[in-house]
Amino acid sequence: MKIEALNQEQHSLGHIPVLFDDLTADERAFLLHRFYRQARKTLLSPSRLLVFFDSFELTDWVNRWGNPQEKARLADILKAQHIIFKGQNFEFDLTTDPIVYTIMNVTPDSFHDGAQENLELHHFLKKAEAQLEAGSHVLELGGKSSRPGYEDISPEAEWKRLEQPLRALKQSFPEAVIAIDTDEADVMERVLDAGADIINDIDGFDRPEKLSLLSAYKPAVVVMNNGRQPNVYREDLAEELTQYFSYKKDELLALGLSNENICTDPGVGFYSKERGSDSLERAKTTEILARLGMPVMIAISHKRFLSQDFGLSEEERMIGNLMLEAQMIADGGRVLRVHDASATKRMIDAYKTYKRV
Repeated sequence: MKIEALNQEQHSLGHIPVLFDDLTADERAFLLHRFYRQARKTLLSPSRLLVFFDSFELTDWVNRWGNPQEKARLADILKAQHIIFKGQNFEFDLTTDPIVYTIMNVTPDSFHDGAQENLELHHFLKKAEAQLEAGSHVLELGGKSSRPGYEDISPEAEWKRLEQPLRALKQSFPEAVIAIDTDEADVMERVLDAGADIINDIDGFDRPEKLSLLSAYKPAVVVMNNGRQPNVYREDLAEELTQYFSYKKDELLALGLSNENICTDPGVGFYSKERGSDSLERAKTTEILARLGMPVMIAISHKRFLSQDFGLSEEERMIGNLMLEAQMIADGGRVLRVHDASATKRMIDAYKTYKRV
């Protein structure tokens, strides 16, 4: 029996094709019995069986496989699909372990958790401690709102909001991985000097001064396509996002970053005048974007489209959060940007338990 990987030029966490070739009658019967519950399989001929695994299933089969040579071949196929997210001071293997990336706004006006108390350091540190204890892998600080119709503030005012919480967080929780949500180059430089690990730009690092900073500091990044950029819109959104992120990937690799430093965000929940609300369409690009070999962010937490598209009240949006986040994990999303670390961590643990059975 030969075991071959197909589509080796393309990553996938949800659809990993493995061909079992040159099968004897006994081997064919053995595999068909072994993969009885594996719905995604096709007997191409009496001697060839094609099976599609997701990363959870293939990991399980590697762990349970008996023949050492065949086991090693399956392990090599799985390794080629590994997805890593790393910066200078952290590394996450996301292949079968989604992470909780928790929003920690230091704003009075963000759409879900905006409050005056967010500007109080004692409250911020207490909340950070609770989120870390609840299972957060990353804490993301945001100094200004980006909700529709938001009122912009100056980079100086944004930095003033971020400086004290960032420095206090580094001092109180030195092992914490810290991201900063900002679209201002001046703020990016200041937070990188202060020790931030990840920069998340809703505008996708769209200006030369931002790219110069990435070249100099080489942080981990989250790159979003939010539909607000002056792009040439195509008929198919999936094609558009694939081409956009392929271009950004090449641009950032040329600056010295690696695939493992770049997380893509399809911009679910952002409104564009050209398209209107296309949030579910963007969410459904997760599997296609995962093929680019970079981590994909799931950033849907409590957004308005959950009410508009699913008929949920604002208080019920957590139902939509957990349902759609689980589906996007199945599609290959691995970085869950959320407000609710505890509920998200429990959902991830439950999902992984289900996949192991």
